[in-house]
Amino acid sequence: MPRLIPKSRADIADRLAGLTAIATGLAGLIYAAGVIQALTEGEVAAWFDTIQIVGGVLILVGFLPLFYLMKARAGDAARGAWKGDGFTAVQFQRAGITAFVATVVCLIILSMLNRLVLSRVSAEVLADGVIGFALIAFSVSFFLHGRGDSE
Repeated sequence: MPRLIPKSRADIADRLAGLTAIATGLAGLIYAAGVIQALTEGEVAAWFDTIQIVGGVLILVGFLPLFYLMKARAGDAARGAWKGDGFTAVQFQRAGITAFVATVVCLIILSMLNRLVLSRVSAEVLADGVIGFALIAFSVSFFLHGRGDSE
């Protein structure tokens, strides 16, 4: 447990950002599992329903207590790290912009594939797919941008 909750306020803020990105990616995978469940039938759909439930429980049981403990320990340092032009704030901004651009490109491609894709799925499934794509794109780009900026 001591390794999960660091002592430095800056390290806590960085770990909170990482946990947020991981939880966002997991939420995106839950949305993607919902899309796959809607497009499949039978036992495969039941498996993806189980994956959704396990993912939701993992977020609630695994990540929320860590968020609470780290936020309580960091105090204002965790809140301040997300503002301004610090490393974590810039990393989140870059990830958000990258995810937005990737989502817009995905929507443009889907609109060009109107007859192949859009006419065969419901609006709810399409919205879940786009939300899942955006969340996964944010999570992946957060870690890619963080890995590339080792100043």
